[in-house]
Amino acid sequence: MPARTLYFAELGPVWNDWIQVINVGNAPTRVTCLAKDGAAKPVWSQEHRISPFTGWIPPVQEITVSASLTISADQPIVAERHMHRGTEVLDFAGACPESKTVGKRLFFPELVPGAWDWFRILNVGEADAHVSITVRNAQGAVARQRSRTIGPFRWWDVDEKEMSNVRGTVELVSTQPVVAERHLHYKGGKAAVGQLGQVLDPD
Repeated sequence: MPARTLYFAELGPVWNDWIQVINVGNAPTRVTCLAKDGAAKPVWSQEHRISPFTGWIPPVQEITVSASLTISADQPIVAERHMHRGTEVLDFAGACPESKTVGKRLFFPELVPGAWDWFRILNVGEADAHVSITVRNAQGAVARQRSRTIGPFRWWDVDEKEMSNVRGTVELVSTQPVVAERHLHYKGGKAAVGQLGQVLDPD
């Protein structure tokens, strides 16, 4: 979904990252990429001007620490990220409210036992986000709950140890808009799939 601001919750040295940004507006636009570390401090930035329906591949491989990335423009843009590590490949579109991937209540319809789940929850609001996680089993019963406060443009990484190896679902509720990215690793770390949390109750 085109938007003027897009978010990627995770970039960094663990993956070989590749991002392409396309201007889908009717006029040239200046695109700004800003990466922030876990303390919400800027660690990398780039700007580029692109014409309508042309693209730019920002050199995100220059980012050497775990980071989030915000891409902004004055025309509507779309962006796609590929992550490569060995035989594992993940693919994410830029998250935005317009695509119902940024919000205060996010849902993941699948947890599966026997695989390794990893989540990153990024607060893209302007104030502290009080975030709660509810894991339910396949019968809808609550299996585990966790909560944390996350500062603006800081994140919370949650892995399989927090999910209790449950077959079921994950729901996130936050007091600020958040992006949540999930990686599911299986086949002994030789395959992976990725998913963005889906917004329930959009504003």
